[in-house]
Amino acid sequence: MRAMRRAVGLVCFVFAFVLPLATAAGEAAFAEALQRGDTPAMREALAALARASSLDAAAETFAAAVGALPRNQRFRARFDAALAEPGRAPPAAAKRYLYVFVPGWLWQSHPESGADLARPRAVLGAMGLETRLVPLDENGTVEENGAALAEALAQLGGDGRRLVLVSTSKGGPETLLALDQLGRAGNSGHVAAWVNIGGLLNGTPRADRWMEWPQRWLAAVAFAFLGRGTDSIQSMTTAPRRARFAQVSVPSEILVVNYIGAPLTADIRPHVRDDFQAIAPFGPNDGLTLLADALVPQGVTVVERGLDHYFAAPDLDRRIEALTTALVGELHAAGGR
Repeated sequence: MRAMRRAVGLVCFVFAFVLPLATAAGEAAFAEALQRGDTPAMREALAALARASSLDAAAETFAAAVGALPRNQRFRARFDAALAEPGRAPPAAAKRYLYVFVPGWLWQSHPESGADLARPRAVLGAMGLETRLVPLDENGTVEENGAALAEALAQLGGDGRRLVLVSTSKGGPETLLALDQLGRAGNSGHVAAWVNIGGLLNGTPRADRWMEWPQRWLAAVAFAFLGRGTDSIQSMTTAPRRARFAQVSVPSEILVVNYIGAPLTADIRPHVRDDFQAIAPFGPNDGLTLLADALVPQGVTVVERGLDHYFAAPDLDRRIEALTTALVGELHAAGGR
C-alpha cells in the first residue's frame, strides 16, 4: 500500500508540476520560433508540445500565438469588420487588380475537393472583380508547374493591372517557386499580393507515406491505370519541399496573406480523419499538412479555428468576401502597392 501511495503521489506530481512546465516551455519555444520566422523550429516546438501535452493543445498554441502578432491582429480586425457586414460592396480599389487563381492537385479530375477554386472565383466574380485561372497541369510536379506559372505570370504582366494571386494546397509551393523565379529575374513588380490558402509549402507527410513500400507500388499501379505517373506525389513529399523552402523567398514588396485552418481533433470530419490521424504523430495539422508548414513566415495570417484543409464552412462565401475586402484594405494601407 505504501508503494502504491508513492506511485500515486508521483503521478500527481507529474500532472501538477512537470506537465505544466513542459507545456509552458513548448509554448515559449514556438512563440520565439514564430518571431524569428524559423519554420523548422516552429514545427519541432509544436511536435514536442503535442507529445508533452496533447495535439489539441499544440493546435491552440499555434492559433493563439499566430493571432497575437500585431500585424495579424490588425489584419484580423479588418477581416472581422468585413465579415460583420455581409453583402457590402467591395472597395473601389478592388477593381484595380486582376485576381489570378492557382489550382491544387487533380483540380480537373476531382473538383469536389475545391482544388479548382471555382467557389472563390464565383464569389469574386459576383463582387464585380475580374478573375483568371492558370490552367496548370493537374498532375504536374511542383517544379514543372512552378516554372509554367512563372511564365504565365510574366505574360500577364502586360495586362497593365497588378495581380493578386490566390493559390490552394499544392498550388502553394508552385506559387512560391514562381514568385522566387520572378523576383530573381527582377520581373515581379506587377504582383501586388499572394493569398496562400492551406499551402503545402513544406510538403505533406501523406505524400511521404504514399512513396513508401508497398503504397508506392499501389500508387504506381493505380496511376498507370489512369495513364498517369506518380512524380507529382514525389514532388509533394516533405524532404524536397523543405529543402527548397529554405532556398526560396517571396519578393519583399509582395503582400502575403496566409489563410490557414487549425482544427481540433473533434472538428475533423469523417472523410478527413484518416489523413489527419496519419499526420498527427508529427504534430498539429489541418488534415493534409502540418500547421507550421503552411506558413509564409513574413506574411500576415488569418487562422480559422475549427476548419480543416478543405475549409468547409457554412458561411464560406462571406469569408471569401471578407478576406478580399481585408486584403484590398491592407494593400491600400501599405500605399496601394
